[in-house]
Amino acid sequence: MKLLKRFKWVFLGLFFLFVIIAVWIGKDFFLSQDGALYGNRLEGIEKVPITNELKKDIKDFLLSNEGIKKVNTNVHGKIFNIVILVDETITFDKVKELSNGALAKCSDEQKGFYDIAFLVDYEKETDKKDFPKIGSKSKNSNSIVW
Repeated sequence: MKLLKRFKWVFLGLFFLFVIIAVWIGKDFFLSQDGALYGNRLEGIEKVPITNELKKDIKDFLLSNEGIKKVNTNVHGKIFNIVILVDETITFDKVKELSNGALAKCSDEQKGFYDIAFLVDYEKETDKKDFPKIGSKSKNSNSIVW
């Protein structure tokens, strides 16, 4: 008993250290997330895919216009990003028109399932300040908001 009184702070410290280590190791067992990364938010995504053909159609459509230098597309869950790099000759009104044309290439099901974003910037450093601009269309809306 004398030993316990003499080293009570050491025993108390070791006890708390043991509890902290047990909680740290135990959280991996009890709080593990074995489910999908996005939970059930992506249900039905296989029924409305963004195909490589659609991505290529949009790229070809945009690149066929003067002033568009590079186009990248990528899908992250239910978000479809279209990155457009332009030169100094293109105007913002022309970009809005081309974005609406690219949006028309998507089916009504795709427009109603995905959030579509248009990210526009200059290809090279420039003194003009028209870009960068971001336009997005929510799955619940019918038009692009800039």
